[in-house]
Amino acid sequence: MSGAVLINNISDPVYRAKFINVSDTIENWLSEFGGLQKKDVLEFGCGEGTTALGIALRHAPARLVAIEIQAHELARTLPLGREQLGIESLPTNLELVEVMPGGRLRELGTFDFVYSWSVFEHVHQDLIQPCLENIFDVLRPGGLMFLQTTPLYYSAFGSHFEPWIPIPWAHLSMQEDKFREKLRLATIDNEALYKELTNVYDTLNRATDVQLLEAARDVGFEIICEHRTYDDYPIPDVLKNVYQEQVLRTQQLVFMARKPA
Repeated sequence: MSGAVLINNISDPVYRAKFINVSDTIENWLSEFGGLQKKDVLEFGCGEGTTALGIALRHAPARLVAIEIQAHELARTLPLGREQLGIESLPTNLELVEVMPGGRLRELGTFDFVYSWSVFEHVHQDLIQPCLENIFDVLRPGGLMFLQTTPLYYSAFGSHFEPWIPIPWAHLSMQEDKFREKLRLATIDNEALYKELTNVYDTLNRATDVQLLEAARDVGFEIICEHRTYDDYPIPDVLKNVYQEQVLRTQQLVFMARKPA
């Protein structure tokens, strides 16, 4: 089945964004370093595996190992691929692996390239550096890491609740019980969703862009390029004297780092 036919089958816009847009963005960032083709690649935190599947099918890595701490997410990869792409099996260059939080990755082998998309804002604060050390450890000398994380906690919708509480910085400016009550009212007909969202919120770390870059440097990475996007909403007066404006406005961090040869 051709890539064009696969793409034409996609009906879910979120699936399309992960399968096409995210995988192409990663390929574009890596293009000046030889791209993904024939590379040994690791995805750190693959969720339901949509981006990994997009890269495996559309960018031809020799091997792509996609790791995730939640087995039920990995179990969704093929059913979603069957529904959205019409495939009956996963490509032979894709491996899905369940791992323990902070567990060593050396048993998976070594890699030319490691990427992570919208994962590190969810990594336990104490595990950020160990996770980066793990990535550094499995990269071959001269190997590259691509890391994207959004929304950072102190940004306008760092709570991850924008669809339900569309008030910039509500999680920083509202009293906590009032904030949670607003979420409950927004999800009043869906208790399971409320519990899922509050669990996500409760486990978000507070790392800033500067802290993430410093952590990467501390484990030995050389930062070779970086990019940020910013929120431009009016900052509530109650926050102006508490937080640095740069911290409040930095919504996304993307950077590429190299393990020294």
